[in-house]
Amino acid sequence: MRPVTPDDLPTLLELGDELRDQILPVEGGARVRSGTMAARAALAQRYSEAIADPDRHLVLAVGGKEGEREEPLGMALLVIASANALLDIPAVHLSHAVVSDRHRRRGAGKALVTAAASFAEEHGIEQLVVSVHPGSRDAARFFARLGFVPLAVRRTAPVAVVRRRLALGERTAEHLVRRRRKPQVRPLGLGVPLGSADAGNS
Repeated sequence: MRPVTPDDLPTLLELGDELRDQILPVEGGARVRSGTMAARAALAQRYSEAIADPDRHLVLAVGGKEGEREEPLGMALLVIASANALLDIPAVHLSHAVVSDRHRRRGAGKALVTAAASFAEEHGIEQLVVSVHPGSRDAARFFARLGFVPLAVRRTAPVAVVRRRLALGERTAEHLVRRRRKPQVRPLGLGVPLGSADAGNS
């Protein structure tokens, strides 16, 4: 394990591509990717800002024999923040964690978590929080085996989608109210059958 340097930016971009592949949806048998030059440039800018920010700690898991060229295995971002929005308890948040597909089962994932634990101990922090994409079952099982338990379920949705669902819910509620409303029946005179010709004269 070692801290990331500006020279690692190409490696971070490659690992970032793999991270997006893991979390983006599959359509027509192929993963949807936003691999435009503008998107890649924006990602490079964000990584550069994270590297320069003393409050964010990017780490890289590397492999290879001593004296040989190191081989990047995975990365993670470590940040100190509150455990959640309601509790002012500091925690080390481990996010953007990814291990290269071709380097799975070599201990890189455990090395990233070990780095997070060491970082927390160095700063006197007792809690670790990890962000796991809901579609990544392997990652969820991996962190569960290491003692991580669910803290909260965070859901996201485009505002436009929420607005449409809210409007649909209002229309559905109005329709149900109209269906449940009992029809008004005018009182008829006693002994006059409904529909009788004498009903209007009673």
